[in-house]
Amino acid sequence: MARRHDPEASRAAILDAAERLFLAHGFAGASMSEIAKDSGITKSLIHHHFGSKEALWREVKRRRFSGYHEQQMALFAQGGESATLLRESMGVYFRFLRDNPDTVRLMSWVTLEGDRESTEMIQELRDAGIEQIRAAQQAGVVRSDLSAPFLLITFLGLGKAWFADPSNAAEDATVADAYLETAWALFSGGVVARASSGPAPD
Repeated sequence: MARRHDPEASRAAILDAAERLFLAHGFAGASMSEIAKDSGITKSLIHHHFGSKEALWREVKRRRFSGYHEQQMALFAQGGESATLLRESMGVYFRFLRDNPDTVRLMSWVTLEGDRESTEMIQELRDAGIEQIRAAQQAGVVRSDLSAPFLLITFLGLGKAWFADPSNAAEDATVADAYLETAWALFSGGVVARASSGPAPD
């Protein structure tokens, strides 16, 4: 049980318990009473630290994605519009999901419950990804007749597809790497710029 006089330990215990319960039951299915019981922290202290269940849910998502956010933003900060950068970005995303398997479950709950409230960092990543694709289109690396937001959805979908089947988690790392190579081949093969490409749709 976290010590009540240690704010950081209390916050960590609350977040750990909230994450376990949100992963198991979704946002709607996890109650503050259950989080209090699981964490060993009173409901009043949970409200003191986070204010509301919604704020606690936001913080769980923020904590889950913070490391990935830092990696991708550092990669984008290097600049450039090459296919190599896009390939590395797909690898960062794939490895993040591989190393954090519960993240796919969390993302599934977000989809199932119609959670349209993205954390600031998730929205920042989405915007940065679209801008990176648009920069590659302007540089002639990526086809300009395709919508950048749609390309991002496809890009992320290919990376995530491997983890849709839980049995893939038992596969050897070399098998997962082979899938990543296939995913990149499919994406890059479909978005290679051609001289006949027109302007990107709005």
